[in-house]
Amino acid sequence: MLSALTCASKARTRRPQSLPPFRKAREADRKVRMNGTIEPPVEAAHARSTPAAAENFFVRCNAQMLKSSRLNRGERATLRSLIQGPVAAMTAEHFSGLLDTGLENNDHYKDAIAGLKKRVLAPGTRIADLLAFLDTAIRLRVMTGEEGAARSPTAVKVLLAEAVARQLGKDWTSDRASFIDVSIASSRLQELAQALTREASVKAGRWRAPLAAIVLPRGEQHSLMCYLTGALFQTLGWQQQVVPHESFDQPKIAEMIARADVVCVGWSNMRLKSDVQKLIADIKLNTQEKAPPVIAGGVAALDFVDFLVGMGTNCVCDSAYSAVKISENYYNLGKTSHFPAPMGDNADKKTSRIDRQSQ
Repeated sequence: MLSALTCASKARTRRPQSLPPFRKAREADRKVRMNGTIEPPVEAAHARSTPAAAENFFVRCNAQMLKSSRLNRGERATLRSLIQGPVAAMTAEHFSGLLDTGLENNDHYKDAIAGLKKRVLAPGTRIADLLAFLDTAIRLRVMTGEEGAARSPTAVKVLLAEAVARQLGKDWTSDRASFIDVSIASSRLQELAQALTREASVKAGRWRAPLAAIVLPRGEQHSLMCYLTGALFQTLGWQQQVVPHESFDQPKIAEMIARADVVCVGWSNMRLKSDVQKLIADIKLNTQEKAPPVIAGGVAALDFVDFLVGMGTNCVCDSAYSAVKISENYYNLGKTSHFPAPMGDNADKKTSRIDRQSQ
């Protein structure tokens, strides 16, 4: 009798020797939920094993992140601040390294840059000669199948002019070029930038393009890079206008600053720190309703990054290309944001503006 009871007890506590595959999977899922982790139990590990190449795609910590398909309001605000802050700055540096400095180090463009620099420094060179040289240089690169030149020829021309301007700056600081040579070359490059801006304006469509206001502080005499940046904005589908701080009191200029989608500050003279401080304050005063991002660039700007960040500047860029690309990122981010419903007398006007931006 005792032997029979013992056998019956063992039979009740003994587990089945094997389970069907679907029973194994269900049991493993139940234990995963009970354990509160994404790691399977030991006995189910072999059944759920994956190839070694796929293991890198699994997250093994902070399992709570997997349970939420949407970010809450606080997380969205944190993400936006990261994108507009360090991520934007790193992206600008990345773009600059990829295209601007890479253009000068690219074997396909070295001859074009050297040829343009030679013509800019040569006495008696006319703007028509520079434009003809750039047309030929770009056409040759389109024929060789270079994708960048084929996509936006005028933009590549602007980047070639900017590369020459940077080389002239290096020649000036290393005493390889005289003040007269650099002054004449800079004047020609600025005239070339304005000619390329007109060329881009002719090719632009009539759809509503975003607006970039490019401003200089009082007393800033180095305006070449601002005009090159404006030309690049124009070639890539933006509206743009280069204005000095002194013109802010003009109603048309003030209205243009107020409706700008981005404001770029060109700062090269380090002695103008107080003027830049006043300029940024006036920019915020004129744009307080729309609050566009403020992007700074120039030799002095790169030396006063902390000062500019403290003044509320969104980003500091080291090239025209990075300034334009970061501006596009800010503009696209603004278009995809959820705007609150407009209220007040200007509700219809604001709604119409957002609709046109979202098209």
